[in-house]
Amino acid sequence: MADFNWREVCLGLGAVFFAFILFVALTIDTSQTKDDESQVLTLTAEFGRIDGLVTGSPVRMAGINIGNVESVELGDEHRALVTLAIRDSSLVMPSDTAAVIETDGIFGEKYIELHPGGDIESLSAGQRISYVQDSVVLETLLNQVVSRAKASRASGERDVP
Repeated sequence: MADFNWREVCLGLGAVFFAFILFVALTIDTSQTKDDESQVLTLTAEFGRIDGLVTGSPVRMAGINIGNVESVELGDEHRALVTLAIRDSSLVMPSDTAAVIETDGIFGEKYIELHPGGDIESLSAGQRISYVQDSVVLETLLNQVVSRAKASRASGERDVP
């Protein structure tokens, strides 16, 4: 009669049980994702510059994450067309909502901050946000400050006899 090893049997049953639990967990998670996708509000916005804004970047309102950037592509007239996925479709977005590209700190990631307006009409799925503010590039901003400082210094030197 063969030697029966209980340890190997228990390890085998444990592995099968673990695989079953993992399969069930993945199946449940997938079904919840499908339900959540039906409650997403998709909006678009067209920007002149989106430096550093990428697919997956946060979309915020009042500093709270309410969605993500779903896609970024080159649109008409060589402008950046950004698609936003807002997780809560019951969230009311007035038609004069503004989308502003912000930076999280000085060197942080880019995100879109939505500033709701006061219009009675609201945006529905697939509509475009008309009011946008492009990304501010740090190098451009620093160059402007340096240029103004040089101009100020030059005009100050001329005044001295």
